[in-house]
Amino acid sequence: MKKNLINILIIFIFIFSLIFIDYILLIIGFPNYYNYQKSNVENNALVLENKQLKEELNSTLSLNGLDKYQEYDFLKSNVLLRDVYNFHESITIRYGQDKNLKKGMAIVSDKGLIGTISKVNKKTSIVNLLTSKKSNISIKIDESYGALNDYNQNKDYLIASNFNNYEVIMKDDEVYTSGLGIIPPGLYVGKVINIKEKNIEQQINIKSEVDFNNLKYIGIIRGLKDDNN
Repeated sequence: MKKNLINILIIFIFIFSLIFIDYILLIIGFPNYYNYQKSNVENNALVLENKQLKEELNSTLSLNGLDKYQEYDFLKSNVLLRDVYNFHESITIRYGQDKNLKKGMAIVSDKGLIGTISKVNKKTSIVNLLTSKKSNISIKIDESYGALNDYNQNKDYLIASNFNNYEVIMKDDEVYTSGLGIIPPGLYVGKVINIKEKNIEQQINIKSEVDFNNLKYIGIIRGLKDDNN
């Protein structure tokens, strides 16, 4: 019986110590323990805040990369939503009818063309990505014109067609929008990585520099600055 009481007392002391450890340490000679714990919490908060500030800084630097589009009627925005089930098809961005956006307008990042607006809502818009099977954008390689209309998801390159076999196109040639349609000319698309002959035309495979897996901040090209529309 006495042994049981001793065991119960030991358990009670142990539980009591766990609950009131801060006060016990303070009483028996660790007056700085509470301050240490407080400082530790504050330090963790500062580390988290510093991490958030770095992320914001990197995002700002990425946004600043969009300043090269100054010749265009240009609007900075950000990605609001991306459907994980249609990850390579579309994104939803901030702004829509409230900023006079229209279907077909070009969307860019600091690395080049991302896609075009496919639907405009009151305050948001849906963007059809270049990696979508529905993409159809007129492009230019030197003096040759064709259409960007497919994507190889496994090997991560864009596919362009409508280039005749007699047109001279080389690896590493730069690809830009042609200016045919609502998208203005001169928007960077990527570089030619290889050419495949198919009957009477060439299939041009293009590597974009855009990280389509990490789209956060984007630019909307509403036209050229001197465009009256």
